[in-house]
Amino acid sequence: MPTMAPVRVSVTLLGSFSLRIDDKPVQKWRAGKARSLFQYLLVHRDRVVLRDKLYEVLWPSSEWSPSSSSLKVAMHALRQILQTSPGGFGPSGVRIVHQDFGYALYADGISVDVDEFEALVEAGRAADKAGDVPGAVAAYAAAMDLYHGDFLPGDDADWVVEQREWCKSLALRALDRLSTEALHVGDFDQLVRWCRRIIELDPFRESAYRLVMSVHGRFGELGAVRRWHDMCTRRLSDELGVEPSVETERAYFQAMRGEARVTPLRSVGGMAGGRPRTMAGAGRPLVIRDAS
Repeated sequence: MPTMAPVRVSVTLLGSFSLRIDDKPVQKWRAGKARSLFQYLLVHRDRVVLRDKLYEVLWPSSEWSPSSSSLKVAMHALRQILQTSPGGFGPSGVRIVHQDFGYALYADGISVDVDEFEALVEAGRAADKAGDVPGAVAAYAAAMDLYHGDFLPGDDADWVVEQREWCKSLALRALDRLSTEALHVGDFDQLVRWCRRIIELDPFRESAYRLVMSVHGRFGELGAVRRWHDMCTRRLSDELGVEPSVETERAYFQAMRGEARVTPLRSVGGMAGGRPRTMAGAGRPLVIRDAS
């Protein structure tokens, strides 16, 4: 008999969680910790995770006992979902092997959005280092197309929060580079687009507000300038108990007086990169959404 091709497995962890096996979503997870167990082993796949660590991650408020069967129950449920045997074999291409007082997850032909996102950010960094600006921009933009939101939103486990902050830092790094290049070539639509995403991830990043206000001020959209300034001021006051910086207030008043000049991120934005250049499209209308 001909051998069957491995079932395609795809996992989404950014913005929401989903597991698809053979292009069919797994919608019902059995009661218990099977889902969390899979998520942790997936992120730490190709390595053995000791039982003690799994108990610490899955049941942080409980003391581990060698006689406890909780992990075995969760593992049994997970293997049923993945259609794998205790020996680690199954049609999904995902194997969970018990070895060295722990478990290891191995996967063939699996697609995980976090892995692809991190690989694209790294590709962007490599392209930048090699002087390939178009390649870097394309890689960073593709990474942000994959970044649909926080890593496993709603889960407050320590390991999840750590991974979430790491992914967010990579996204902000990519957005900083994309906004720098948009400024460099004078693409104000893209500049505002990337700055808006920066603010979504970090609502206290004053440098992004300054750039957006400067762009709106450049085109005489004073109402938008004021709304973005008010939003920045309110968030800083309500959440952090601080006032906008001198640089932010200066950018605001310059934009309101029509004196705004969109300058490189290292000056107005406070972020690295970018070189002064004559801006393209100065006379064309700007089609962007404002803070309202």
